[in-house]
Amino acid sequence: MNSAHAQLEAVLDRLIAEHTRDAGEVVAARREYEDRRGRVFEDEDLWEAWSAAFIEWYLVERLAGDHPVAARSLTEARIAGDDELAAQIRAYLTSHRSLFEVRALGGGRVELVDLIGGASFSVAEPRTLHGVEVGDVAELRVIGWGGEVLFGRTFVYHPPAARAAIAGHVKALAARGDDRRAIVDHVAALRIKVDRYKHVAPSKVYELDREKISE
Repeated sequence: MNSAHAQLEAVLDRLIAEHTRDAGEVVAARREYEDRRGRVFEDEDLWEAWSAAFIEWYLVERLAGDHPVAARSLTEARIAGDDELAAQIRAYLTSHRSLFEVRALGGGRVELVDLIGGASFSVAEPRTLHGVEVGDVAELRVIGWGGEVLFGRTFVYHPPAARAAIAGHVKALAARGDDRRAIVDHVAALRIKVDRYKHVAPSKVYELDREKISE
């Protein structure tokens, strides 16, 4: 892990320590998260990925009053004159979560295209992403820091065979006025169904739900 990745990992761990002391608030946030995306249980394969995505959402997206909870830490860092910490927290607060398709891999980089907004991202990633291939679709969080685009901890992969159906969801949901976060969460809920409806082809799970949107 290079220094930029290590810095973001450290600031995220700091934010987690600062803002998860109120267990009741975390539980309430988890319920809200599950209302948006569906519930995953501890014995399911998605649990770790779901939980990592939740904690980032809780810190930098979910509003506690008028701002995400991490914004309080940003204000405190600025008051304390800790410009580096403030910049790191701001990087997380301005991060981008979306549905991406992997367009290229290699040389310490992952080339992505945002399936919702259409933007391209070249992510610096020295780690080997085991099992990831060109054409894969995933919910990811990308963060601008240190002159590079880096990954957060949100990695929720969708079945490659569902690529066309997911693109259809994006188009249909955007047409009815859903914002990016709602689209990402809607498609995430379908990922849960794939693991539970093992008798149905993954692409069919996504296709059947898309038919309901247009009804």
